[in-house]
Amino acid sequence: MTSNQMDPSSPEGKEKRPSFLWLLVGVGAAAAGIGVMMIAGAKGEAASETTQVANSVPLVETARVETASNTYRVHAPGRLMPREELSLVGEVSGKVVQVNPELKSGGRIDRGAVVLRIDDGDYSAELARAEAGLATARARLEQASAERDRQVRLAEIGASPEKAAEAARATFEDAQAAVKQAEAQIRIAERAVTKTVIRAPFNALVTQEQVSLGTYVSPGQPLATLISADAAEVEAGLPADQVAAVRAAMNAMEGETLPVRAVPNNSSLSSIPLEGYLAEFSPVIDPASRTATVIAVFPDAFSEKNSGKVFASDYVDLLIEGYSETPVWKVPAGAVRQDAFIWVVSEDSELNKAEVDVLDQTGDVTLLHSADLSGGESVLTTVLSEEIQGMKVKADGARS
Repeated sequence: MTSNQMDPSSPEGKEKRPSFLWLLVGVGAAAAGIGVMMIAGAKGEAASETTQVANSVPLVETARVETASNTYRVHAPGRLMPREELSLVGEVSGKVVQVNPELKSGGRIDRGAVVLRIDDGDYSAELARAEAGLATARARLEQASAERDRQVRLAEIGASPEKAAEAARATFEDAQAAVKQAEAQIRIAERAVTKTVIRAPFNALVTQEQVSLGTYVSPGQPLATLISADAAEVEAGLPADQVAAVRAAMNAMEGETLPVRAVPNNSSLSSIPLEGYLAEFSPVIDPASRTATVIAVFPDAFSEKNSGKVFASDYVDLLIEGYSETPVWKVPAGAVRQDAFIWVVSEDSELNKAEVDVLDQTGDVTLLHSADLSGGESVLTTVLSEEIQGMKVKADGARS
């Protein structure tokens, strides 16, 4: 045995052997720890993925589709216009000698009251001349009639030639024509005198005046503009489905007028609603919009009590009662998307699109038609960043 070799039985050999064993034990323990960590990490990733999938299904609110009344409001925008409007123009020439004190912007003139008067001196003189001419023509006619009768009798007994009788007849006919001409001159002169006085043809509200006392006017000259001081009307266009609903409501009234309202909108200067009635449908449709024109009348629109609250040519919304012969459904306003569809949440929590026709909205309730609904469905009321057909959701209960 050389000096470099160590005897295992020696004290040095006994000390080296336990150290090597502990090294092997440490390496094994480290390997076991790494394995445990890898398994734990894999379980953690799986749990995280499961949590992410669960969190990807949005929690939403829903509401039940309810049955509504078949009677509902039809909305139609229109303009509030005077029922009657008149532009006064001069028909004869002359000096204005009388003007109604209410002939001013905003003035009110009663039906039949004098608006203005033109000097009728020349026209009265012409009427007097025409009356004198008529009297002369009638006197000549009387003479011609007597002479005709005399000549006819003389011709019958042979005391006068037939030609004299024929001449007498011709003179009589000329006298008759002269009388008719004189009577026509009377009518012309009377009309001229009448035209010197202009009266209000209806209870009028003055919107414009262009004449004053002492003004010289001529035929065709604009003098003033008058509108009805009471009634107004609104013309509005209705599409086919609304026409059917309004006509059904009219039939249900059994001959009575259908009440309507005109209410101010965002474009209105008027500040109060008006009560009226549906007058008629125009027999001609609007070729551009393909709508039927409905005319509603509001009898007291421009009455004095509404002065400063209602204005002519103002934009308003016409509210007409309509009746639907098909079911009307009621949903929260927030459920309707783009005024065209709603999302129905199926029993397996998927979104299904249902096409709708919006009829009316009052507050937070929307009335609609839909062939895709039968009542009682749960509809989505929560607005999501992404909404697609078949999307999974988690409903948080249905509300009314």
